[in-house]
Amino acid sequence: MTELPDNILHLPQYQVLGCKSTDDEMHFQVDVPDPIACEECGVQGEFVRFGKRDVPYRDLPIHGKRVTFWVVRRRYTCRACKTTFRPQLPEMVDGFRMTLRLHEYVEKESFNHPYTFVAAQTGLDEKTVRDIFNARAEFLGRWHRFETPRILGIDELYLNKRYRCILTNIEERTLLDLLATRRQDVVTNYLMKLKDRQKVEIVSMDMWNPYRAAVKAVLPQARIVVDKFHVVRMANDALERVRK
Repeated sequence: MTELPDNILHLPQYQVLGCKSTDDEMHFQVDVPDPIACEECGVQGEFVRFGKRDVPYRDLPIHGKRVTFWVVRRRYTCRACKTTFRPQLPEMVDGFRMTLRLHEYVEKESFNHPYTFVAAQTGLDEKTVRDIFNARAEFLGRWHRFETPRILGIDELYLNKRYRCILTNIEERTLLDLLATRRQDVVTNYLMKLKDRQKVEIVSMDMWNPYRAAVKAVLPQARIVVDKFHVVRMANDALERVRK
């Protein structure tokens, strides 16, 4: 492998031992300094090396080439507490075997682009990209709470061979939720769980009767407005039938 300066990777905690490059890939062998203290008992200077192996971690591409770090991962035995441990690696996400910066990049890009696009960009497989997206989406779902909108939009999306109800905040132009179906009972149940649902003043929707019934039952104070897109579409359909 070719020797390179340590700062070429912008990971100051690591020492670059060498690099091997092909037309499509770059492989770096890197080492990490010994820990200062035992991770179990905290005693310093009382541990010895106890085996090692090279473990691959993916990183952001360089000049369009897939990048892999082969990190020398060592185990240590502490003479003070008799524990064997393998230190955590700085700037790495062990669960996905990649650098923290690549993980953060995939988190961001997977919300803006298809999984296949992000996978092709990074050299990861599509399942890994999907798993990172799902983990991030689940985290955001636990902590983020949307404010009940003043103007609520209710429409549907045909996805995976079925119609699904989609709810939006029209003023903020944000998505509130995508329901599994557009059935009246499902929509009613969702609206019942809205926090401060009395804040909803206007509901914009198409002319699907179950939506209207759900809104009238749960949001009686809200004024129902038919989305002009659906009105125009139905008018065009009617004109087309007359012409035929």
